[in-house]
Amino acid sequence: MKRTKDQFHLSDYLFDILVNLMYAILTGVDGVIPPDLGIPDSVLTKYLTFLKRWNKIYAITKIKSNTTPTNRVAKNTAKLILTDFLRILVQKWLYKNMPPCNAEIITSCGLKPHSTTRTSHQGLPLQHPYFIAKPNENHGFDCSVKNESGMIAKPDKVAIMRIRYFIGDNAPPDPAKFTSFQDYSRVPIVLNLTTESAGETITMACCYVNEAGGEGPYSIIIVTKVPW
Repeated sequence: MKRTKDQFHLSDYLFDILVNLMYAILTGVDGVIPPDLGIPDSVLTKYLTFLKRWNKIYAITKIKSNTTPTNRVAKNTAKLILTDFLRILVQKWLYKNMPPCNAEIITSCGLKPHSTTRTSHQGLPLQHPYFIAKPNENHGFDCSVKNESGMIAKPDKVAIMRIRYFIGDNAPPDPAKFTSFQDYSRVPIVLNLTTESAGETITMACCYVNEAGGEGPYSIIIVTKVPW
């Protein structure tokens, strides 16, 4: 039977980013405070079991010289098992668990609570960047911005990468209305924040910007705490 394409129907590279991001958000890995959604420990333990199986085989098969027919079968099986598990999890504990779940939590997990389509104008970047932010020791974040091919190269007609962010509670749902932003033309990308903001909630997203200053569509929204 033909499977319906959904948010988990991704390349191995993007699937790996998504499933590990979701686990980090839902369990509080790397110092992130997890949302209180009432997910039983047994469900999260099963998630970790399937995730470890996927991470182990993907670490092997992403290097083409290590790939064998047996490894490819094992990778596809691990991906299918994890995908089927997560489809049930997100429906029960995210989409059909509102409240306590909300749109910000769903987007922070790399998923879409509703359509994120933006009106396009001629000349604006069309790609959604893939945005990852890891806390650093200087009250900021070491960031990764990649194009739809999983590369750091900026797409055609893109001049800079912009990280918009909002510090504090009750961030606007539209990243275009976040109160602050920082622009980058090359890597490394480090979002520098003040010592005074340490411990505060920060909501952030990234977009590509053309030479005229026009913003393209935003990445997923990340909600976390400014590191101490």
